[in-house]
Amino acid sequence: MENPLDEFGSHGHRYQRAAIVANPKAGSTTAEYLASVATVCRDYVDEVDIVRTLRPGHATEVVAELLRGPARPDVIVSIGGDGTLREVVTGLVEVASNHTPLVVLPGGTANSNYRSLWDDAPWHEALTAALTGTAESRLIDLAWIAELSRMVVLGLSTGLFAEATARALSLPVSGRPRYQRAIAEALETYQPYEGRVLVDGAVVHSGKIVVANVGGGRYRAGVLNMLPKSIRDDGLLDVCVVDPSIPTTTALELMRSGRHLEAGGSTYARGRSVTLERLDGLPLHFEHDGEVVPTDRSSITVEVLPRALHVLASHQRTGG
Repeated sequence: MENPLDEFGSHGHRYQRAAIVANPKAGSTTAEYLASVATVCRDYVDEVDIVRTLRPGHATEVVAELLRGPARPDVIVSIGGDGTLREVVTGLVEVASNHTPLVVLPGGTANSNYRSLWDDAPWHEALTAALTGTAESRLIDLAWIAELSRMVVLGLSTGLFAEATARALSLPVSGRPRYQRAIAEALETYQPYEGRVLVDGAVVHSGKIVVANVGGGRYRAGVLNMLPKSIRDDGLLDVCVVDPSIPTTTALELMRSGRHLEAGGSTYARGRSVTLERLDGLPLHFEHDGEVVPTDRSSITVEVLPRALHVLASHQRTGG
């Protein structure tokens, strides 16, 4: 059953078949939580399938197979971290003619993607709104790293955030405090790098970089409002660069409210293409969607994919 697509309003029918794609190893995805999500889905959907991912990349395979199969779902629910969601989205986009909407639920550590679509609403309220027709149907932007053929959903960062993401993997802490602790530990040894940032071919920053963040989602680590002006369906990428002219601890504290843009040391721009370069000859380490990507490249270019993903989200648009 095809979904009528009204990106500025609600859908008004009962879904026939839902597929829940969950990563049981994600930060906050438990068997009890998954069972509760399935119960809510069965209250409003005729048939509900649950698929648990088994390995990296599995979510992409599963989603593509579901959408090409005879029992194609007409709504997909994603549960997991940002990496799991990126895989789900990659599977959705692979089926080019598909308009199946996606419901993003929290299941990872920081859940920044969830916050960008639902703020901090309880998951059961978000899911109920999505399945009963009271959520907003939207086509949101994605991004693409052409050199590496990689989809970006939430955002990409270099510098401090990339180092903290790598550290977070080994920390025995759960939830948003895990990433915040990783940032605190990374600050003890991190050194800004010499770099340059171009937006649509024009240089917007050249010099020392503490962190550069590109994307559509406003939040990183669930609580840092790094891109406070970002709107997820405006066809543009937002980029914020923080340099060492303001103490990094001060900048991080200001990021909680988005006020770092008012302080010195921040550069903010928008465009359809963002190039990040490291100028000292060393590899440009970066992460996107919570995953550190190993590469020997000294530069990468991120391009917007306008209105590429159909999601169900809050009418409030509190996260852009």
